[in-house]
Amino acid sequence: MKKLMCVAAATVFSAAAMAGSFVENDPVLVGDSFGFVEGPVWDADHKRFLFSDIPNNKTYAYSLNGTLKVVDGDSGYANGLAIDAKGNLWAARHDRKLSFLSPSGDKVIAAATYNGKPLNSPNDLTIKSDDSVWFTDPPFGIQGYGPQKADEEQPVRGVYRYKDGDFKLMTGELGLPNGIAFSNDESVLYVANTADGWVYRFNVEEQGLSGKKRFAKVKTPKEAEPMADGVEVDKDGNVFIAGPGGVGVFNAEGRQLDFIAIDAGHVSNIEIGGPEQDLLMVTAYNKVVLFKLK
Repeated sequence: MKKLMCVAAATVFSAAAMAGSFVENDPVLVGDSFGFVEGPVWDADHKRFLFSDIPNNKTYAYSLNGTLKVVDGDSGYANGLAIDAKGNLWAARHDRKLSFLSPSGDKVIAAATYNGKPLNSPNDLTIKSDDSVWFTDPPFGIQGYGPQKADEEQPVRGVYRYKDGDFKLMTGELGLPNGIAFSNDESVLYVANTADGWVYRFNVEEQGLSGKKRFAKVKTPKEAEPMADGVEVDKDGNVFIAGPGGVGVFNAEGRQLDFIAIDAGHVSNIEIGGPEQDLLMVTAYNKVVLFKLK
């Protein structure tokens, strides 16, 4: 396994950051010759990470012994990935579909339309403890980052919930909804809005989402355009956000604790995994990097 020279340093934004980074230096470089990588997820049953290479239409598996292999060579230009309690691998796909791959190898299209019209481009997703699948639907896939360009046919760029055939628009309030993650108690849903670089928080209630509020925007050591992509929550409730030039780490109140700099054109997503939940996979343009968490 190669090593990537990459800075993982405390920032000057708070006293907590000065105490040290959330990750160890000298991360593992999983690879740096992909098309555009996204959607990392920890597969606990097989002790491996999975991630997407969108333009190459593939899903990869990376085992902790350093083995890298293709597990789906026709992914539907998958972006976000998630695994449910039954072991199904869900994919938000840039060919305008939401699907899952069963442990037996059957691929099922769960949703492709809403109110009779095609989805924009399912982008990222997360699974709640009740097995409902929540996903964002910006138009990136039909704007040139999928198999073909097309016009938007949905009136909003939504956040949706899918469960057992029931399909519901939860909010259409964000300009470019992207990364998505629940708080540990599932009372809060975090959604990145790439349009303005903020991650927003919503209250999760029985009937839907309420109380939209700005939560955090990644601050960097160098001046950069605001950006927010993937979102992940650790066991302590800290929120990791893929931002410009790296990953920002925030506490539950939205205060930035750390900035993990990544040398890549675009930092797209993050996933915490490993048998001890002490590994952080970062997908960044054509690179995949694996850090050890402290």
